[in-house]
Amino acid sequence: MSLQGLFDRYEATLNGLARKSRLRKLSSHLGLDFASNDYLGLARSKRMAEAVGAALAAGTPIGATGSRLLRGNAPEHEALEAKAADFFGAERALFFGGGYVGNFAVLTTLPQNGDLIVLDELVHASAHEGARAGRADVVEAAHNDAGAVDDAIIAWRVMGGTGRPWIVVESLYSMDGDRAPLRELIEIADRHEAFL
Repeated sequence: MSLQGLFDRYEATLNGLARKSRLRKLSSHLGLDFASNDYLGLARSKRMAEAVGAALAAGTPIGATGSRLLRGNAPEHEALEAKAADFFGAERALFFGGGYVGNFAVLTTLPQNGDLIVLDELVHASAHEGARAGRADVVEAAHNDAGAVDDAIIAWRVMGGTGRPWIVVESLYSMDGDRAPLRELIEIADRHEAFL
C-alpha cells in the first residue's frame, strides 16, 4: 500500500467516526472537572504552583535526567518518600511518575508465580496490563461484586491454587463515580489471607 493509500484509509476511518458522532477532539479545560484523576484539585492549585516555584528557585532539578537507578535519583525523591512512609506508618515508600506505571510495576513484580490476581472487570487498564504481564494467574470478577471475588478465589483453591490471592479494585472508579465494596472485600481478603 502506498503512503497516500494509507492516509486515505485513515481519513475514511476518521470520517466514519465523525458520522457516528464518535470522533474525539482535544478540548480546553473549562468548567468543573468530573473526568480526571485530579480529585484534590492540585493541578490548578495556586499554593502548589507557589511551592513548585520556590523549589525550582532553590535549585531543585526540573527533570529526572534518567531512571532513578542510574542518575535520576534526587534527595527530594527520598525526602518525599520518607515523609510518605512516616505518614502511613510504613517502613518505606516508593513513588512512581504516574498511576499507570505504578499499577503496572506493582502487578508485574509483587504477585509471584503460583499466586492469583482477581481483577474487578472495570479496574483501570494499567492494572489489567500489569497483571497480564506478570507471573500470577489472572481472573476477572464482575464489577463491584464481592461474591464473585470470593467465588474466584474459592474456585482457584479447589483447582489446586496454593499461592497468595491478590484482589485488585479501585476504591473510587473515576469513570462512573462508584465505589468498591471495601468492607466486604476486606473480610474476603482476611478470610483468604489475600492482599487487597
